[in-house]
Amino acid sequence: MDSDVNRFRRPGLARMLYEFVFPHYCKVCDRRLDPQEEQLCITCFLSLPRLDYDMNGLNPAERLLLTERSLERAASVLQYSKESDYRLILFHLKYWHHPRVGEWLARLGAKSLFEKGFFNGIDAIVPVPLSFMKELKRGYNQCMYIAKGVQSVTDIPILKEAVKRSPERHHQAGLGKFQRWINAGGLFTVADAQALRGKHILIVDDVITTGATLCSMIDTIQEAVPDIRVSVFTLGLAT
Repeated sequence: MDSDVNRFRRPGLARMLYEFVFPHYCKVCDRRLDPQEEQLCITCFLSLPRLDYDMNGLNPAERLLLTERSLERAASVLQYSKESDYRLILFHLKYWHHPRVGEWLARLGAKSLFEKGFFNGIDAIVPVPLSFMKELKRGYNQCMYIAKGVQSVTDIPILKEAVKRSPERHHQAGLGKFQRWINAGGLFTVADAQALRGKHILIVDDVITTGATLCSMIDTIQEAVPDIRVSVFTLGLAT
């Protein structure tokens, strides 16, 4: 806990002046941030609904994805609930054009997991891709920012073009569990199997709800590259 608090260190003069002219606000409670705070106020930061990762036992993300026989390990940073104000972090990331919050939160989670050996043996990071039209409309792929946050801690290279996403027949958001699984079939194609061959990859996504999208991507990759090893990292795990 002390190390978490210490990260809110006193900022330099340049940043203090910048924050005075261009103030930032907490992504959860909307309070104006002090210059030494980043993305969240210290109160919301200390109350983050974090999920622990245990190398010796199954965590909730792994239990949800156990249908994937070749999954090595999985971890999520936060517990995600529609009733919690912390869901707003994901809204800022995906819909309100604040992708840097995803990079920041991924960096925070990756630091904790790095100390536990979660990233040992992983060769490459593969962000879940968006369809061309969705990325064009949004202006960015939020999963790339998550991947960059993990990379900043681990130095693991990112393979952005290895997997492509087909146009979605329907958006996943708002669909029930069964409809999500049906809709996720055939969403992905492997564009560069050679780049993945023989590697242990880390797929990164924003949030696991039913696991349908991730499982569809994992199935597609494993069919194209049988000798691949797969692990998963997400910011949120829905409850």
